[in-house]
Amino acid sequence: MYKVIVQVKDEERVPQAIGSVINLYNDLKGDAEIEVVFHQSAIKALVKGNPNEDYVKKLLSSGINVVGCMNSINALNLNVESLIKGISIVQAGVGEIVRKQAEGWIYLSL
Repeated sequence: MYKVIVQVKDEERVPQAIGSVINLYNDLKGDAEIEVVFHQSAIKALVKGNPNEDYVKKLLSSGINVVGCMNSINALNLNVESLIKGISIVQAGVGEIVRKQAEGWIYLSL
């Protein structure tokens, strides 16, 4: 089984990044665990009511773990309660990526 950690950091690239993750999921269906970490400006894609909400919900409904960075949430004056239901939170998105890589996960930056 593949384990893939995906970094998404630029808000303007969120739709393409999510499309690529869905393509990856469909290609590896049943043979992959995928986690997508949103941080920096991309964290805005995890807020309820944003233009990317349906895309994020598609990730969640596919069983893909969607993670938000608390440091980015704080830096952009957002709050956890404003996030789409089902999002996991870590203190530092970059720390989560490093931990997963140390565990042998494959890293993608989209």
